[in-house]
Amino acid sequence: MMKSTTYRMFLAQTALLIFGTTQALAQTEPAKPQRSEKSLRYGVNQTFNGRTFEKDNNVWVYTKEFADLFGMPTEFIEDLQGAEAAAFRIEDTSYQLCGFGGDAEKCQKVEQCMIDLYFDEDKTPLPWATDKKSEWLPWYSSLRWLRWKGPNPARIAERPLGIIPNTSSRGAIAPFADPASKQQAIFTSNIGTDRGGDEDITGSHAISGYTRQVYKNLTLINLQLGCIIDQPKIVNIRLDARHQVADPAIACLNRIRLPEGFVQRIKEQLKVQRERNQVFYRSLFPPPLGTRGTVPDASQPK
Repeated sequence: MMKSTTYRMFLAQTALLIFGTTQALAQTEPAKPQRSEKSLRYGVNQTFNGRTFEKDNNVWVYTKEFADLFGMPTEFIEDLQGAEAAAFRIEDTSYQLCGFGGDAEKCQKVEQCMIDLYFDEDKTPLPWATDKKSEWLPWYSSLRWLRWKGPNPARIAERPLGIIPNTSSRGAIAPFADPASKQQAIFTSNIGTDRGGDEDITGSHAISGYTRQVYKNLTLINLQLGCIIDQPKIVNIRLDARHQVADPAIACLNRIRLPEGFVQRIKEQLKVQRERNQVFYRSLFPPPLGTRGTVPDASQPK
């Protein structure tokens, strides 16, 4: 009888120990975002239901954690590295380029190809050289047309005190620097070439704006990406401290790898845009003599 009672007490104590351990693990493990019914509003809002709706014109890529957190479509989950999400788009500016074909009235909108990068600074801290929580250049405002002695804040932002500027990247916002050397950090990439490997650099990308902690510790950085991305298949964007764009990096501060599927979708959108622009260019000149071709009306909406 004594042995039976002792055995039952042993089983009870073991069960309590297992229960306590399980509870402790549950409390220490971070909660993973779950896809809730409320979080699926993105798909609902992007579905035509007979009424007008605001259509997202971004080309997206993101991690599974980002998709779960914000209820984004799972089809754009890819092997994105160095960031939680990226969104590419072609923006029409608020001004035009005129004088095509020798005619002051022949104008075309100026396009900017932009990319938003989202960083979880719990996982990927950024080398901030400023305490500002948000800063955006008013590139599309009327301020760009005003001139006075000194830099126009619509084009060039004020540099943080104490950092050494990159001498070949004078425009836009400069919120990053190497903490040790105080050298300004800039974004560069291998866009435009498929030679030289991951460390090949073809140019820099201006920062047009940022907002820190848009959601918890998620930071948004907006870059000018450029509208010519024929090469490579995979884009590598770097955040490095450099004296000049082509100089060796003083400090390597971050690496973002844009996967092949995402880059291909960007190229497809740029191809469509180029074809639209070619319609405008062909409209500047009459068809060659002896042809029966017609010139498309470039004044029609895209």
